[in-house]
Amino acid sequence: GILLLWLGAMAVLMRHSALPPEASGTMLAVFEPGTPEDLIFASLTRAEARVLRRSGLGFVWVVSSDEPGLAGRLSAEGALGAYRDLPISPTIAGCFAFADAKMAGLMP
Repeated sequence: GILLLWLGAMAVLMRHSALPPEASGTMLAVFEPGTPEDLIFASLTRAEARVLRRSGLGFVWVVSSDEPGLAGRLSAEGALGAYRDLPISPTIAGCFAFADAKMAGLMP
């Protein structure tokens, strides 16, 4: 019961932590785990994101742009979410962004 409560709280936290589509600046771009890095890099390039670095996970990248709408462009290119100033590690953020996208019906 406690585990389910914790998972539900984390899903709500991640949904509310996601940046709005018009956001710009430095952010974490989270993709579906298992997505090949070359496909992620191509998506980041099409979204006009400046790649700063890859996190310890292959599906979470740190990107930046001064042009408004980076978060929306990342989403349009397949990112599960874009996050800034997370109160948890990128590892947990990536896992919960994936779970949140499944719960929201954004993924099969």
